[in-house]
Amino acid sequence: MLRTPAAVPTRDRIARSSRRAVVMLIVVVGSAGTFSALSGELRPGGLWVVAAASATTIPVAYAWRRWFRRWDAMAPLFILYSDIGITAVLFSFESSWDALPGAVLLILVSLFGVVFTTSRVLRMHIVFSVVVTLVLAAMAADEADPMLLAARTVTILGASTTPFLVQLYVAYLRDQVSTSRRDTTTGLLNRRGLEAAIGQVQQLRTADLTMGVALIHVALEDIDARHGRTTAKEVVAELTGALRESAPGALIARIRHAEFACVLLGGADRVAEDLDALRDDVESLRLRSAPTPLTCTTSRAHLGDGTSRLVVLGRLIASASLARYSGTLEGDERRPEHDHLVDLLADGGPTIVFQPVVRVGDGTVAGYEALSRFPAGHGTPQTWFADAAAAGLQTPLELAAVQRAVLASHHLEPDAFLAINVSAGTIMAADLTRLLLPLATQRRVIVEITEHDLVRDYHQLTLALDDLRAAGLSISVDDVGAGHSGLRQLVEIKPDVVKLDASIVRGLDHDPMRRAAAKALTSFAGDIGAECIYEGIETEDELEAARALGAGLVQGFLLGRPTAVPLSVEHTA
Repeated sequence: MLRTPAAVPTRDRIARSSRRAVVMLIVVVGSAGTFSALSGELRPGGLWVVAAASATTIPVAYAWRRWFRRWDAMAPLFILYSDIGITAVLFSFESSWDALPGAVLLILVSLFGVVFTTSRVLRMHIVFSVVVTLVLAAMAADEADPMLLAARTVTILGASTTPFLVQLYVAYLRDQVSTSRRDTTTGLLNRRGLEAAIGQVQQLRTADLTMGVALIHVALEDIDARHGRTTAKEVVAELTGALRESAPGALIARIRHAEFACVLLGGADRVAEDLDALRDDVESLRLRSAPTPLTCTTSRAHLGDGTSRLVVLGRLIASASLARYSGTLEGDERRPEHDHLVDLLADGGPTIVFQPVVRVGDGTVAGYEALSRFPAGHGTPQTWFADAAAAGLQTPLELAAVQRAVLASHHLEPDAFLAINVSAGTIMAADLTRLLLPLATQRRVIVEITEHDLVRDYHQLTLALDDLRAAGLSISVDDVGAGHSGLRQLVEIKPDVVKLDASIVRGLDHDPMRRAAAKALTSFAGDIGAECIYEGIETEDELEAARALGAGLVQGFLLGRPTAVPLSVEHTA
């Protein structure tokens, strides 16, 4: 099993940028030497020294760019090389007064040392820089005004403190990052910290690497209500200690207020054994702080060479969460305000209806959007999904709706596409490819990203969308112009379909502001090669306006209401 890394490995992107920075530093130093050689101010024989030192920068720069990967081994050697070369050039000047400002190059090298070497190596380099500066100042005593010499020397020596100030600032930034990735109560990783830690092993390659997740839930709200907040904090502290003891080799995180995750990486058999042992430990645990049931559900998956660890992590957490809600929400753990959600999930999820999407040109049906309908008494579909998100059930509810839509779509025309609404969080958390791939072999399937959730990690979302596209699925941004469906989402996601929100489409025929917005978005969709759907068409005038703006596909009550069994639609404008 892989233990939590003690040091943060350098990621590919950062490593490439760092190597480029070092190459630039070498080029700067080499250029300074070249200009010095052309100055005519060198001692006899100094030209050859400077020329030799400058010439070495070319192969060294190439080596850093192409081959060097081990910063810990190469950085001290690079500093030694730089110190020798710069010092040789400085003492090749005829005038020590002219050479003195060049000592600043040694300070430039020390900034490299702040990031890539140990404090000991950095201190040794700075001491050497100070000694070189003082020696040059002493040699220049007869060449310049004493006060001017003192001012120049003190200025250079003062600049020598810059690396220490930078070091303090870097330490401060690292502390801030570390704090933002930790739960303030337990000191455990939070969800962001867990994802960062998993990202540290992103480059690991092995033929048999499995990720396992154990999701532990404790009824903290009940404890808080029955015993008080102090007892709830004691329960959290006791559970944290128990998890650390039971899973010493795992990454442990508090991902929600009442939910903890233990992530294991290693061989398939070892991970399976450790997950079983951890589940047994948790379910048999009796907390001294307060009697409370604990649930532990697990999930694991094999990681291929091209698999994103972050995407798999999200899916495993979602899978373990779904297992808990589908099998353990009974008795004392079940909360009354969640009853309608749990009952609905137990029944298989919402009812699915289909609304046609029509071609503007001939009025024929191009496809259907699958929409969820819920039992009366608990608000609109948006309310149901908002309640599910608040209860931690958003992904299970959305997956249930997707499964229902797939099953109900068998009676649709085979040449009609099916658009299914899913939030960005569920796309990142769930294995939608497995659910939708069988359907995608029969008809075109469009995954519509809803506008309700703010996307916080576009990189992870892009990785998940790449998996969907590789399976032949199309991507749509739903309700553009509403909620969080803004221009950045369009740019980052690069959708195959852009769907204008009804708030822009309604009144399109008489509102110049809406018409201008629709025109701009339609033009944008055309420029990126995406289809554009106008949603919310309710009047003939709106349909005509959409046609005039270049809409290819339209949807709305004028063209067909959502029904469980869609009727063939033909609306010729």
